[in-house]
Amino acid sequence: MGAPVKKIVEVPVDALRMGDYVSRLDRPWIDSPFLFQGFAIANDEELSQLRGICKSVFVEVSDQEVDEILRRTVASRSPAAEKPAPTALAVLEELSLDLTARLNSVPIKDPVPLKTELGAAKAVYVEARSTVTRIFDRLRRGGGLDLQLMETAVDSMVDSIFRNRDAMSWLARMKTKDDYLYSHSLAVSVWTLAFGRHLGLDKETLRSVGMGGMVLDIGKMQVPTGLLRKPGKPDPAEWSTLQGHVQRGLEMLETDAQVNPCIRTMVRTHHERLDGTGYPSGLKGEEIPLVGRIAGIVDCYDAMTSDRFYAKGMSTYDAVRELKRLGKTWFQPELVELFIQAVGVFPTGTLVELNTGEVAVVVEQNRFRRLRPKVMVVLDPEKTIREDFSLIDLQSYARNNAEGNPQVWINHGLEPGAYGIDPMEFFL
Repeated sequence: MGAPVKKIVEVPVDALRMGDYVSRLDRPWIDSPFLFQGFAIANDEELSQLRGICKSVFVEVSDQEVDEILRRTVASRSPAAEKPAPTALAVLEELSLDLTARLNSVPIKDPVPLKTELGAAKAVYVEARSTVTRIFDRLRRGGGLDLQLMETAVDSMVDSIFRNRDAMSWLARMKTKDDYLYSHSLAVSVWTLAFGRHLGLDKETLRSVGMGGMVLDIGKMQVPTGLLRKPGKPDPAEWSTLQGHVQRGLEMLETDAQVNPCIRTMVRTHHERLDGTGYPSGLKGEEIPLVGRIAGIVDCYDAMTSDRFYAKGMSTYDAVRELKRLGKTWFQPELVELFIQAVGVFPTGTLVELNTGEVAVVVEQNRFRRLRPKVMVVLDPEKTIREDFSLIDLQSYARNNAEGNPQVWINHGLEPGAYGIDPMEFFL
């Protein structure tokens, strides 16, 4: 007697039960946290993950099971079974209880190579840059926040980051101090999305945090330009004015009742610090909601790696070291480590100097050996442009190999634009 015939039935995730055999998702399998395509749901965690990333899945059932699973499907769609989706804040607060477990999670492989995605990401980035300008100009004139415009831009950024996490992040590093506020707002949104993807957030929650990152500093539009561009340290009165941008930002958001509470919370708490030294409320520890702790790290990282009127941007390596140091006072150490996992110690597109004296561009990260990415060598030891740009996988040069190639490693990171190099030229 042959094996029973199996059928594939599409099932809403709310109708799934323990033991159901999932053969296909409503999204690319590679974008999911599941290692193998096709598995029987074995525990609540797998059930929760499916409900977090999918709307429906395809389940393999026998003829005898078809009627029962169809009844479950109908019941899940009935008005009595309908329940509102959890808010972004609820999703994040649930996540805050499980941060330690996330530290050892295996990074999800990008379904699209960096070089393939860069062209599409550039178009998305240019449009998002235009969107930020239009949103801020409207707010400057006293208008409300254009949520639909912002949602459209952030949705495109989310899609790009799901295809390849590095392409949009690389573009976010391309900014100048002359338009720092706009560039910073867009870059913070990108870093927040990259961080959120690494944390396993669903797309709806990612949209909320991406929009929040985009408007963290809208209150600075009401700070005198001369103060924002002051090269020296602000005096106490000026510092008070600068700190007031949080309240001004909240007031600007109050003009639109449709603004997601997650966005307001990010604006309100992104300058609070774990040890209570932040502002405006001096919140401590878990008094700061998770989304505020995330926003604080991302905002600080982008500021440290950017050229500002009063400070030169750090290399990403130095910024990571500073974040680790601040992880003992300002920021939650687990979140700092997760953020570093998300963006890398030497992110794609950054400049590094090798122990040989050569200068290289990081072209691909090694998610497990973060100090040994793939690099493209562009300057020789005398800092002269090379005639040919060689690719080196530093993981393969960790020790002298059989061919006699010597050890090569990154000596230190370089600040953006070092030696007049624009890394984008080598890819676009």
